[in-house]
Amino acid sequence: MGIFRHEEKRAEHEAEEVLGGAGWRELPVRCERGGREVRARLLAPDDPGPLPVVMWAGGDDVAVKLPLEELAAHGVASCVIESEALGTAVRALEDLEAASDAVGRLGLIDNCRVFLAGAGRGGFVATMAAARHPGDVSGLVLLSPDFSAAGAADGGESAEGIWGDMRRFRRPVLVCCGEGGSHRAFDDARRAAEEFPNARLVTLGEGPHVVGEAMWLSHAVDEVVRFIREA
Repeated sequence: MGIFRHEEKRAEHEAEEVLGGAGWRELPVRCERGGREVRARLLAPDDPGPLPVVMWAGGDDVAVKLPLEELAAHGVASCVIESEALGTAVRALEDLEAASDAVGRLGLIDNCRVFLAGAGRGGFVATMAAARHPGDVSGLVLLSPDFSAAGAADGGESAEGIWGDMRRFRRPVLVCCGEGGSHRAFDDARRAAEEFPNARLVTLGEGPHVVGEAMWLSHAVDEVVRFIREA
């Protein structure tokens, strides 16, 4: 049984090692949703598993800039969905659901320890998925999440709807934000930590606009690893 259950039939996923580094390997994952192909990249420790996995929504944001090999060094796999530049939040949500099903069927993944995550607008998508599947997700990670009204409309939500969705997800949630970010970004992160019943807010050194700063990213990885171990 898949992590996220849909009635439509999916194509068999593929996962063959294509790249690798010291202690980690990267595998392509392919599946189908609504008659279209969904592609993702799984970066996993060089370990037979079963491994916990973080499914990153909105792969074109901070997730692809995070040093995910550091997560692998701590025994945590990461999956980044290859998103379309002009894709909507609804499309990104469907892709996240399909990829999560495919990854959960891999022998090296512990499908009882699947975490959703998102950075920026990806946090909006990850939150929608967690609210739709509260019993299938072990936890949620949000890095400088963006819950703007524009994102809500794009996802078919009312401006306030996403905040109500948060109250239905009772599993652990980690919310990270940068102290040097905008007031709205910090307000979004703080409100999210208040709306989720089981959330922790962590403020990191630099703001979310400095996503290339190694210190901020390294601290974010440390917090994610700690969160997964404690969840």
